[in-house]
Amino acid sequence: MEVIRKYLSFWFLLLGIAGFLYVWFGIPREPEIDKLWYLVAKLLAYGCILGFIAFFPNRFKYGHLMVYLPFLIFLGYLIPRVSFFGVTGNVIVTNFKSVGEWYTLLYLLVVQMINLTVSFAYRMGGGTSGRTIKISLLATITLFSGFLDLAFYTINPVEVPAGGLIYAHHITIIVGHALSYNETIIFALCHIPLFLLVLFTPFDKIINSISARVQNRSRSKRELFAASGTSSAQG
Repeated sequence: MEVIRKYLSFWFLLLGIAGFLYVWFGIPREPEIDKLWYLVAKLLAYGCILGFIAFFPNRFKYGHLMVYLPFLIFLGYLIPRVSFFGVTGNVIVTNFKSVGEWYTLLYLLVVQMINLTVSFAYRMGGGTSGRTIKISLLATITLFSGFLDLAFYTINPVEVPAGGLIYAHHITIIVGHALSYNETIIFALCHIPLFLLVLFTPFDKIINSISARVQNRSRSKRELFAASGTSSAQG
């Protein structure tokens, strides 16, 4: 138990890497979400990576410099790849089949990288594990609430499709059909209680309570083991 507690961030990292590899290589890169399990697998991978960030040691002398590393991923892979589709028009004009690749890069990687990079920066700046989790979860709830989908049809000069917001695939897989613009507003408002729940949940107290229990159990086991050893030696 002591090993698990001490290296909790490391175990989350291993699970996060395994989850990411499964999502990246095992799930089709398409805008549509064909199976609810695909969405669950992505959320589990996200949760493990968030666990790695939230419990990552932030007491290193030059640890703050690690916040620079995500920029290498942004500038060395994500931005060039997304820019390729925008600059060349490859998605719509020349190769419509590449929409899935573009959609995956933008919404699965870029959006979540922004989320996790901000959370990581807060953690490495001295933020607590509970508040780090809270920041990331609030961003994820906002993403899944339909806020982004509403914004697309609000700030851009495009008409709302007659069949509903057909590109809000995560909403479609949950409710079973594409929602209209007004229905999406209601769907987004329904996330307010969840947003407030996360906002006011004392994650740090919960984490500290669990950690104290684990430490007390480990201490009790060590004392019991020491006592049994002493008794054996006296006998």
